[in-house]
Amino acid sequence: MRLNAPTVIAGATLIVGLIFHQSHLWIPATVLAAGLIDLSTRRWVASKDAGKWPTASTFLKFVCALISFYATVGQVACLVLIPVWFLA
Repeated sequence: MRLNAPTVIAGATLIVGLIFHQSHLWIPATVLAAGLIDLSTRRWVASKDAGKWPTASTFLKFVCALISFYATVGQVACLVLIPVWFLA
């Protein structure tokens, strides 16, 4: 399985947060989950295949694209979270 940046950054942030008993661990945990969902659905979301039910397929692709967007934005939040933990 390939890794993507949100998965690596969120995983590292989650590990650092767990080791140092930091708060707000839900942020890297949800970004990690979104990154894993993005890894497993990216090829399908990018394809033009709609299948038997194009409306449902389009809606599910939209939901998966939103999850991917959350993973992308969330990696920035994880990068900001580490200095906040140790400077505050």
